Amino acid sequence: MEGMPPAVAASLQDSGLLAAIAQETDDAIFSKDAQGRYQFANRAALEAIRLPLGQVIGHTDADLLDADIARRIMQVDQRVLGRGETVEVEEGIPGADGTLSYWSSRKAPLRDAQGRIVGLIGIARNVTARKQAELRADADRLKLQMAIQAAGLVTAEIDYRTNQNHISGELARLMELGDGPMVVPRQAIFDRIHPDDRERYLEAIRRTTAPGSHGHLAIDVRALMPSGTLKWLHIVLQVTFTEIDGELKPDRGICAAADVTEKMVAERKMRTAQRMTEGVIENAGALVWAKDLEGRFILSNQAWRRLHGLTEEAARDITDDVVFGPRIAAQLRENDRRVIASGEPVVVHEKAEVHGRSVTYRSHKFPLFDEAGRVHAVCGVSTDITEVVEADRRKDEFIATLAHELRNPLAPIRNGLEILKRLPDVPAQAGKVRDMMDRQLAHLVRLVDDLLDVSRITRDKLEMRMKPVTLQEIVDHAVESSRPAIDASGHTLQVQLPGRPIRIEGDLTRLAQVVSNLLNNSAKYTPPGGRIDVNARFQGDHVCIEVTDNGAGIAADKLPHVFDLFSQVDRTMHQAQGGLGIGLWLVQKLVEMHRGSITAKSAGPGKGSTFTLKLPAALG
Repeated sequence: MEGMPPAVAASLQDSGLLAAIAQETDDAIFSKDAQGRYQFANRAALEAIRLPLGQVIGHTDADLLDADIARRIMQVDQRVLGRGETVEVEEGIPGADGTLSYWSSRKAPLRDAQGRIVGLIGIARNVTARKQAELRADADRLKLQMAIQAAGLVTAEIDYRTNQNHISGELARLMELGDGPMVVPRQAIFDRIHPDDRERYLEAIRRTTAPGSHGHLAIDVRALMPSGTLKWLHIVLQVTFTEIDGELKPDRGICAAADVTEKMVAERKMRTAQRMTEGVIENAGALVWAKDLEGRFILSNQAWRRLHGLTEEAARDITDDVVFGPRIAAQLRENDRRVIASGEPVVVHEKAEVHGRSVTYRSHKFPLFDEAGRVHAVCGVSTDITEVVEADRRKDEFIATLAHELRNPLAPIRNGLEILKRLPDVPAQAGKVRDMMDRQLAHLVRLVDDLLDVSRITRDKLEMRMKPVTLQEIVDHAVESSRPAIDASGHTLQVQLPGRPIRIEGDLTRLAQVVSNLLNNSAKYTPPGGRIDVNARFQGDHVCIEVTDNGAGIAADKLPHVFDLFSQVDRTMHQAQGGLGIGLWLVQKLVEMHRGSITAKSAGPGKGSTFTLKLPAALG
């Protein structure tokens, strides 16, 4: 006991008073002789090394502890015993389970009456909790620093003991405090927080720095700069604690901040757009829905739920079998499977029974993909087109009825004209009238025939007689049919076909009708004395037939509509020759029924047109 008179120390030792006091304290108290052998160890010391008194007294640390631990402890003891120093040190003592307990030790030399060092006395306090807290804080600080560096954030280190912020130059510039690293009061940062966000920010800081807190904070706040600029800041804070007078208090903090103004503005716009989209979907008049791959409804709008008398909760996870019954559900699922298998949208007409009423929907179904690019839902927008379908049906019936009613009087008129043609000595003027009537009758017959074809196609009643035919046969029949119109306008017709025969699987009458309609179209819209060319060539396993004229041409904005039913493309040069606007529609439908395609090109009004027909060539 350094500084204590030897006689007093000996008296205390001899009386046992020191031992009695030592046993009552939670601090570990021990003494060793000059050889490092334990001479005394109180209860706390024995608990620390987890050995009974009998195995400790008279033994050295080398006898009791792991070799590395014992060596470190004995090195400290040698400084006390050899140099007479009083040493303060933290030492880790391993337990039986391998965990370390940390002790803050003060060791002092023991001297005899002559002042010679005869041993040492030590007092150690268990600081394991504080040491572990410091180690965790160091680890947290290191992880946060690494994350901050990786994210490229601007930083500050806070000293809670002095209320000072050590801020980086980047943070100083961000907060408009200066151009380089500096030390500022914590209040300087707080003053930049927007007044409307200050209370929320302060409350978050209070929770983060409170004893028992995990010390971590992440918050988005607005900052109002001296320049008037409003910025959104994402602030991350990690606080470390230290024990002061037996209580954990905030010690230091590492703070990182990032300017997230653009992100926050973008997110707000996205949320606004999302709310708008949700509002549009929910209040749309059409039926909007989505189903998972098992056919369960995962989304439905108000119109869909109202139609089926379901609440939002009841509609969730319901299936088509429950809503429509198994027969209709099977058809709907088949269309859903097409979308799932192809990953492409489809537009289909679907029939259903709703409240005992037969309804037709036009459904636009499309896939919804997950992040891996897999289809994970089928979405749809369905519109009730029952009235439109019914109107189309009545229109088709009307066209069919009209065509038949118009055709009935044509036969006697044609017979009458044939009789007039055979009469001898018809006056010249009467002959001209008869010929005019014959031409107009032929035109009327073509119109009625076209109307009948439209009716048959729209009602899916047009019969096709498919067999191998040659391209030469198709063109010959078409030219024979169109020759009167071509010659009447004084046009020159040139036909160029491949030298070897080309066979096509198709209906000769209908394919000749296609080419004839194209020739008649060119003849009608080409000024007298024009030129019409028919050229054919192979293109892979298809044959291409082009009908080109140097006539009125087609404006660019009209080209997409030339094949529309009842469409009249404005060709001012020959407007009077118009028609019903069904010839090119028939051409397109007949070509599609032969698994072919047709396109139209024109350099513009007055620059002619080219119609390209593409049909699969027959094999063999």
